[in-house]
Amino acid sequence: MGSTWRRQRVRPDDPQARGLREVPRHRVGVRMSDCRRKSVTRLVAGIATVLVVSACAGIPTSGPVTKVADDSGFGESTVRYTPARPSDGASPQQIVRGYLDAMLAYPVSTGTAAAFLTPEGAKSWSSAAQVRVYSNPEVSPTLAGRDDSGASKSEQPPVEVRLRLAEDARLDRQGHYARVAEQAEISYELERVDGQWRIANPQAGLLVNQKFFEDYFRRFNIFYFDRPGSRLVPDPIYLPVGDQLATGLIASLVRGPGAAGDGAERTYVPGTDSLRPSVPVSANGVADVEFATDLSALSDTEQKHLSAQIVWTLRQVPEVVAVRLVGDATVLTSSGNALQDIDSWGGYGPSIARTHTYAIAGDKIVQIDDGKVEPMTGAWGTDARGAVFIGVSEQGVAGVLAGRTAVRVTNRKGTAARTFDGSRFIAPRWDSDGGLWLVDRPGSRTRVRLVVGKDVRTLDVGGLTSLEATDFAISPDGSRYAVTAAGSSLHVGRVLRDAKDQILGLGEPSRVYTSARAPRSVSWSSGTELTFLAESQSGRQVYSAAIDGSSTNGGVARGGALLPDVDAGTLAIDSGESRARYATDARDRLWFLSPGGSWRLLTTTGVTALTTGR
Repeated sequence: MGSTWRRQRVRPDDPQARGLREVPRHRVGVRMSDCRRKSVTRLVAGIATVLVVSACAGIPTSGPVTKVADDSGFGESTVRYTPARPSDGASPQQIVRGYLDAMLAYPVSTGTAAAFLTPEGAKSWSSAAQVRVYSNPEVSPTLAGRDDSGASKSEQPPVEVRLRLAEDARLDRQGHYARVAEQAEISYELERVDGQWRIANPQAGLLVNQKFFEDYFRRFNIFYFDRPGSRLVPDPIYLPVGDQLATGLIASLVRGPGAAGDGAERTYVPGTDSLRPSVPVSANGVADVEFATDLSALSDTEQKHLSAQIVWTLRQVPEVVAVRLVGDATVLTSSGNALQDIDSWGGYGPSIARTHTYAIAGDKIVQIDDGKVEPMTGAWGTDARGAVFIGVSEQGVAGVLAGRTAVRVTNRKGTAARTFDGSRFIAPRWDSDGGLWLVDRPGSRTRVRLVVGKDVRTLDVGGLTSLEATDFAISPDGSRYAVTAAGSSLHVGRVLRDAKDQILGLGEPSRVYTSARAPRSVSWSSGTELTFLAESQSGRQVYSAAIDGSSTNGGVARGGALLPDVDAGTLAIDSGESRARYATDARDRLWFLSPGGSWRLLTTTGVTALTTGR
């Protein structure tokens, strides 16, 4: 810990690859030859502890603190902290306070915290069950069950100490974030052990304060596949930064998607009982992931999918440049190489092709790239037929006509027109597979139709029917949808597919907590983050929020480029390297923000709609 790794490619003659015989490139998994097989110990509890408690500590109020180097580019200085063990004669309140402090040990260890527990309490403590994030802790005075004034120390009955706190959030065993925002109370029973007070009933999991969480936990993604096995789907979790990050990520991954994914995700990774207890990273940046399972029994497709999940998940560890994936005596390879490059398996991720921004200006569709505005080729570039919303892709153009009761859909040239009737249409969206999503609200229920070629289907959208959607967007990987609803709320749900990749419907929408007021014009800035406009003290600004509700960034408080107070109405973000942003305002003007720049007004006027597409 503390050293900065150099990110470099592994050469074909890298010594880490020696001892592995040359294998045919058409095979993904190969048998090891000269390499010794390593024993794999089934330490499920140990893996879980690494996942939940491999934490760096916030700066404590006492105890030896040592500052070490910046933690591999995560932007924070790590603090080594060895908390004090219980002092002889400590009061029950002092034991509880010391126990809270001991849970902030770094390097990670629950040994000191366990010293504040009775032997039976330490044995039963499920420290890896969860992480509870708190603020404003208050330790109550000691509550005694009966008069113990005449008893010796060893004979004194148990006493009770209550800990009151504001519980801000919880992380489950995998690291999934859930906002709590409630007052909580924990009652600790303390008993005498060799004349000293010790806690007999520790809470499940760890308790960490809000500053600790903000300073040293970061959001990462573990990757599963969608149900048909066509595309990787990110699943956001929180883990502490540190030299156990690779181990924590894989330990979380092997637990699988669970029931929370509505059956929309699947995994090809063996379970926790097969994983080696740690994922070491060599000085050359090679991460060794080892399973007890014989991976040669898997099909080529299963081996490729397993490799992709592992490699994509470990991409987030700065020092890792390659992965060696071993199962029993089989090494899985990429293009015949025993070391899988950290940038391999890109075909399973979302498209990285650049998008363009499109707008309606003067009843014509224009294309905008890096602030340069040009008429769109085809009939739509000369006459938008009074459209108020548009959606543009390689497959065609969809325009919601005046009155919002019809959508006109054509090819890019503006021919082969089709019309779909409805009521109160919002902006149409094309997905990366060429499907067109039409959302309207006949009566009091929201309806979603999917147009793929000549096929038109009304989807089962569950609870989305009761939300009055004002914006709708599909994530880059096609696995999730997002909506803003009347009443200014954000919601996210799953796109449900069958094993043949046909879309079945939309999962239940879950509200996304954000501290930003009145969100609108939502789009996806990544597979797990939304970007939108919201109110601030300086007018409507650009914000981003994690889909698990764990963070909101942007606006005035977070710095960055501020949009002038022009009552912005619509936001569009280019994908690819440019990440340029565009916004319309109340005077139908167009604003442009290049990466690292400031918002500037473009000369194009009369802009009444804005979207991105291929």
